[in-house]
Amino acid sequence: MTLDFPLPSATAAIRPWSAQNLSAWEELSAEAETLGRRIDNPGLSTETTQRARSVLASDHPELHPEVGDPKICRAIASLWAGDTGLAERTMRLPVLQTICENGNLTRLFTFALANVYYTHFDRLDDWDPGLFARTAEYLQQAAAQQKTTRGKDVLIAVQKNPELALGIDAPDKVAGLVLDTDSELPSTMRDIGLDAYSGGRYAEVARQRVYLDRIAHADPGQAYPWLPELCEPEVANAPAPNGRRFGHLVIEAMTSRPVDSPSSEWQGTILKIADDPRARGTITWNTWWSRIPPENLQRVIAWLSGEDIRLFLEAVRIFGEKNYNYDLLRMFPDRENFLKGLLELKLVRETRLFAGNAARTAIRQIMGDELRTNITQLTGQHYREKSVIFMDCGRFHVVEGSHNFRMWVIKGDPPEIMTNWKLGEISGTAFLNEIQGNRRPNEDFVALTHHVKKKWISDALMFISESGQYVPPEAVMSPETYRTVSAERPLPVRPKKRRGRRQGAQ
Repeated sequence: MTLDFPLPSATAAIRPWSAQNLSAWEELSAEAETLGRRIDNPGLSTETTQRARSVLASDHPELHPEVGDPKICRAIASLWAGDTGLAERTMRLPVLQTICENGNLTRLFTFALANVYYTHFDRLDDWDPGLFARTAEYLQQAAAQQKTTRGKDVLIAVQKNPELALGIDAPDKVAGLVLDTDSELPSTMRDIGLDAYSGGRYAEVARQRVYLDRIAHADPGQAYPWLPELCEPEVANAPAPNGRRFGHLVIEAMTSRPVDSPSSEWQGTILKIADDPRARGTITWNTWWSRIPPENLQRVIAWLSGEDIRLFLEAVRIFGEKNYNYDLLRMFPDRENFLKGLLELKLVRETRLFAGNAARTAIRQIMGDELRTNITQLTGQHYREKSVIFMDCGRFHVVEGSHNFRMWVIKGDPPEIMTNWKLGEISGTAFLNEIQGNRRPNEDFVALTHHVKKKWISDALMFISESGQYVPPEAVMSPETYRTVSAERPLPVRPKKRRGRRQGAQ
């Protein structure tokens, strides 16, 4: 059988690429080249790398005969970029100068040097003063000698945007660009041509600046999707100037403004980084809060004090409702007004919560993820469902509890148990003994029983006045309660202001 069909031409006819296909191929080629530069030691053998290590291990690497080999010079730069400990020990100005001059500033050497610069960045001067500026100079000189491609890489960045690529202020400028354009740091670095160095110190400094700028422009009363990122260990524990951590800068920035009640997300971010600022003497407190300015620390304590008072009152109210304790519910508004009044008068410096097992469980169920304060456990048969709050008000202190717990008002220094945050739990009996201590009844403290006739309010205010602190009665009572108490009980009188001496008086 014979097959009869036309044979193809022996001459191959290659159709020309369209402009669109050619452009796509060039972009792909540029991307492949960029990816290739991210590989450590391109073209360097294990033997060459080992020789470079031997050079760096010598007493004077810049005088070693091997540094005359450009490959060894490039291998040294690659080793510095990939090993921070080695770079810290061996990267010195004379060695840098020698390898840059002998490395001939080739294209591959330029990318190796860029890797060193953006990986270590501001750490360079810690190793040898002047190293940071000299490395930048060599990098700019080397980049200027290279041809650029259509892809965006470090050569484009250094040649076209040196203010964003070089210098100690460059990351701050990049962060400003992120904020101004409402973009993200990775996309901004990609647009500049520096996305290959997103894991180095340069990117870390820029990332930190972005966070601090966002905090500065944020409303503390709102929640933001980037707040959880600040709590991540690699972010919070990143190094910052003066031996501190980046978390210290975050806490300072988030507590710098006099805000009465930030959002739960705002407060929660701070506490996830550094825990409770009242827990003095603990390892965590020494790590974080000991390095925060006192006014910032006190601001967070004030926020938590308001939280504690709200928690305590909520626990008392819910207990009364669940157990149909109408006597407690009837007295609850007066107790609430009294404690909140002290808070609104800004007399409350610090608070601490204590609670029995059942009460702690109930509070956790009520608050869920919003619970941010530590609650010290009260033990003992009669304290299982009790909640107690301690309020440090400077010249006086208030200890108030749920159920039939009396209100204690104390003069002088606070009981030691209130400031000992290493104490995980305490029995109810020991708690009362510690409150009373060696204090004299009715002179150093009063223990007041809540009752329907509201006498406890008058007694508390008069005792506080004797301690040297005037509390406006109308500020801690409802108008109705104030009318009742003022008609039946003594109340402190506002001290008269002393008149200044008249000008010219003798």
